[in-house]
Amino acid sequence: MRLRRTKRPPAVKPPPAGKRRSAPRRPPAYFAVAGVQLDEELERLRGLAVFADGPLTKKRPELKVRRASTRPNRVGFAVPAEHRLQVTAYPGIRPGDVLETLLHELVHLHVGRAREAHGWHGRTFKATLARAMDEAYGVRGVGARSTLHGAYAEAIERLRAEPQLELDLA
Repeated sequence: MRLRRTKRPPAVKPPPAGKRRSAPRRPPAYFAVAGVQLDEELERLRGLAVFADGPLTKKRPELKVRRASTRPNRVGFAVPAEHRLQVTAYPGIRPGDVLETLLHELVHLHVGRAREAHGWHGRTFKATLARAMDEAYGVRGVGARSTLHGAYAEAIERLRAEPQLELDLA
């Protein structure tokens, strides 16, 4: 028996150094989580006054939606050096949870790691998040001592439940 020599497929050239491929265009359903269109909400939030002097106004961050079968410990994360963020969808997630997570991660992209104690969730981060929550959703006076997600989500859900104070997410 003789082995035949076959042609190798042409090698795929990697993109030139320093250039990333653009992310594939996602269908609108990809960004829909708990009735919130995350890509549209991201655009609206980028225009908040709290973000006026930061990187969010210059360039749209890359947004990914991860889908999990159970509630994860980490419902979102941001990578300021790469200007990207991720929000995790899971069973039972509420609109308030999604909105809080998205804004929380946008604040990380805006603030980065502050040069202070607890750099990721220190005073600068908490003050910026409180101001952003007020501007975006009218949520004030939430004593979010913990860095865990949830305190602002409860306040957003309460506001959404009040018919005369319904949030405008358009």
